[in-house]
Amino acid sequence: MVSPTLNQHGGIGNLARRVRLDWSGLAHGVRERRRAFTLIELLVVIAIIAILAAMLLPVLARAKQRALMAQCLNNMKQLQTCYILYLGDNGGFLPINLSNGGTDTAASQNCWIAGDALTDTSTTNIQQGKLYDYNKQVAIYACPANTKMISGSAGFGKTIVVPQTRTCSIDYSLGGGAPPGAPLVREITFGSYDKESKVRHPATKIVFVDEGENSVGDGCFGLYPNGSYPVINDWWNVPGSRHNKGCTFSFFDGHVEYYKWHGTAVVQDDINPNGSGGNPGDPVGTSDDLPRVVAGGSELYPLQ
Repeated sequence: MVSPTLNQHGGIGNLARRVRLDWSGLAHGVRERRRAFTLIELLVVIAIIAILAAMLLPVLARAKQRALMAQCLNNMKQLQTCYILYLGDNGGFLPINLSNGGTDTAASQNCWIAGDALTDTSTTNIQQGKLYDYNKQVAIYACPANTKMISGSAGFGKTIVVPQTRTCSIDYSLGGGAPPGAPLVREITFGSYDKESKVRHPATKIVFVDEGENSVGDGCFGLYPNGSYPVINDWWNVPGSRHNKGCTFSFFDGHVEYYKWHGTAVVQDDINPNGSGGNPGDPVGTSDDLPRVVAGGSELYPLQ
């Protein structure tokens, strides 16, 4: 065998150049064959991705729901702040809260809200309310998790379909919802507060309720009063259940809370497209859901 030798110019001989190897161990100019995925390996990767997605998506969905609930609580807080500011500007008198907007024109023009959330296709009635000037963001009047759409006439035979503009309402006993001498409901006369100083338990007195999308109409959230006799075990208006089967509330002292429903009655009634209205036979259940809300809601007349 002839060993490579230096030529007269100091270079390596031709034989050495021909047998030079690259870093991969292959002769220079020879390509290494690349190994592709097998079908089994590809299916395993796809299966792993599917498993990870199945684990991750519910977590993301729960995170989104928590974010919507936090936003709804913030809406309640903003509304309650408007309410408190109104009290400060009006000598402690509560904003008027009349069922169906009231029949008295002068009174209805001074309500905290106008219109009917089951038919309104614009925010005009929100903007006419007495609380609007304290926060002109109309979005705070509707639960961010609500998906109900409202249809109405756009004129010239056309129909408009828009998201529901409002889901909040104020407890029936605050602000003249049932003034003394009001018609009896199931032989019960409702009491009503007109001034801040008369509210005895502000920390437990419900003000704003994020009402069920099929129940909300006027600005009043009504329940049969605590302590009524005979006891009326019915929902009249129904709170919402959009946040993991729970609802947000604001209270007279300014704080907000989330109620998780222990039973299924509220959820079942919210599913009913005709709403509740306290109709006999509406689902009530045996949980403490109704008593919890009744405890902070409407009261008997005369107020004790």
